[in-house]
Amino acid sequence: MEQQIGNPALCEKCSGTGWEVLVEGNVSRARRCSCSKTIEGDRLFAAAKIPPRYLACDFDSFKPCTMKQGQARNLATNYAIDYPLLDKETFREKSLLFTGGSGRGKTHLAVAVLKGLLKKGLPCLFVDFHDLLVQIRGSYDEVSQNSEYEILRPVLNIDILLLDDLGSQRMSEWVQDTIFYIINHRYSQNKPVIATTNLGLEPGRGTPIESLQDRLGYRVVSRLYEMCTCFELDGPDYRKNPPPA
Repeated sequence: MEQQIGNPALCEKCSGTGWEVLVEGNVSRARRCSCSKTIEGDRLFAAAKIPPRYLACDFDSFKPCTMKQGQARNLATNYAIDYPLLDKETFREKSLLFTGGSGRGKTHLAVAVLKGLLKKGLPCLFVDFHDLLVQIRGSYDEVSQNSEYEILRPVLNIDILLLDDLGSQRMSEWVQDTIFYIINHRYSQNKPVIATTNLGLEPGRGTPIESLQDRLGYRVVSRLYEMCTCFELDGPDYRKNPPPA
């Protein structure tokens, strides 16, 4: 028997079955009740695993302090509204990369995009780069209940992946291979990535600061260039100097 989707305390149309019965002449037919769509949306949001700190992030609550931040919010809003029918001149492909220093609002905007896509019924997943590596390393423990493939499967196959804080730690050869596998799989399957990073994409001349290319390798950065529309966020650190309410 199919599990009941509706809630009899909330829905008078389907009496908690998730199906609404319509009578046309002498013929009865059933259709999905609108309450089931609401519950399915709730399930998508829960499955996206957005951390509690970012659950309130949306476009309205993002307060630009600079012209670049305002441009980034406008473009990200257009992306969320228009997806998947995106302007090819602005969004050559369907991935996004938010760059800039800590506290500039990269994750805020990325989550706002993710929430817009979830409202359209698209399965999405928030993944913290550092946490992902910890989980994969833990899978090598003899007592672990999860294999590396089981951890990576949703990361590889989810419709929309938000990969937060990409390149947040120094890379071993194993880590570089892992992130290349993830990015290359989604690149080859045309699956969008929404990524954030504190690092610049390429090494700067005469600077000791590492870039994403230094951390992840040129193969990854080359694919990100082709896949992603890049948003650079400047301005003050929101955490240190929060904008006026």
